[in-house]
Amino acid sequence: MPRAICAVAVALLVSLGGSLAAAQEDESPQDAGLAEALWRIAVTTHTRVGFQSIGRTRHIRLNKSTNPELPDVSHAVDAVVTEDPRYEWHLLGETAVIRPREAWTDPADPLNRRVPPAQLTNETTNRVFLRLSNLIFYNQFTPKYDTQLGIPVSFQMKAGTVVDALNQLAEQAGQVMWVAYARPRDNPTGWDVCTNIGSCHADLEFELRDAEHSNGGVSAQPQPGKPTTIRVPK
Repeated sequence: MPRAICAVAVALLVSLGGSLAAAQEDESPQDAGLAEALWRIAVTTHTRVGFQSIGRTRHIRLNKSTNPELPDVSHAVDAVVTEDPRYEWHLLGETAVIRPREAWTDPADPLNRRVPPAQLTNETTNRVFLRLSNLIFYNQFTPKYDTQLGIPVSFQMKAGTVVDALNQLAEQAGQVMWVAYARPRDNPTGWDVCTNIGSCHADLEFELRDAEHSNGGVSAQPQPGKPTTIRVPK
């Protein structure tokens, strides 16, 4: 099963090393710790978890734990989220989704963008991530680049939000957790565009995790010179 991070400028390929190095510089220890705790809850309660992180997180492998299995996902998630009032969680279908508190009601949040129904055939998880990135940046649910990285998937994606799409993707790919990050924009009228490719901070990151490992994802930026879809103001 491929395990790789595909660093993409959503019309410009970015070097993997530069993108990851930039991400590691501003990784949030607080959010990384919360992500690991939620990952462990997903594994021990046998419940899929989705996490929209305020800061960057980076994990490759889940450390082994001697803790017994937790029988109740609600109490387990409540316990960790209560410690961080920035977040709020809801059970969406069979997925416990943890997001920044304001993201649940903010129409401008990237993960609240609407995704059209689509028949996905012989796709990979990374290619679906590229579709979602392109939708958020340009309102087009089509990938600009083909990639074989990721986990093979074929399914009918139902219409909904990006969160709904990530829930469906994690389920179809047999993953226990998805993690997403959307960088706060410095420019109130559009997405930030980095021209120094290889040392840029990604605007969007998506990742999937199974019970032990990170199974790859994408880091994405808008293409220089191409107008982006402006998010609805609050």
